[in-house]
Amino acid sequence: MEFPEGRRRREIARTDGEKTTGPSVVFATVASLAVAGPLLGLMSFSLVATVTLFIIVSPLILIFSPVLIATVAILVAAMAGVVVAAVMWLVGIAALVCCGREIGVRTGVAERMVESVVRGLGYGKSLYLRDK
Repeated sequence: MEFPEGRRRREIARTDGEKTTGPSVVFATVASLAVAGPLLGLMSFSLVATVTLFIIVSPLILIFSPVLIATVAILVAAMAGVVVAAVMWLVGIAALVCCGREIGVRTGVAERMVESVVRGLGYGKSLYLRDK
């Protein structure tokens, strides 16, 4: 089919200037089945194994749920403690930097850390840095 500009319509099956042939399409289909077949088998095995383990373990979860609830509570408390410690560390570094600025110290790693946090919060230097 000719277009008004004289160009020919590009065939859908054509790639890189070559036409695809029937045997190449069959070969590509067989190759895709050779790759997808084992993957499908592994996915099916994984699904069956997961469902089987879930069916076997679900009564045990009901039996041991009091122990599991206590374990989860301890883990949550430990994680909360780590978060509180991190916040306290950040506040302590910020307090040290603020004290250092009051006595005239204006350089160092701690100052850069606090400045990056303050910039991240959206405050300008004028709100936390006093010129003497």
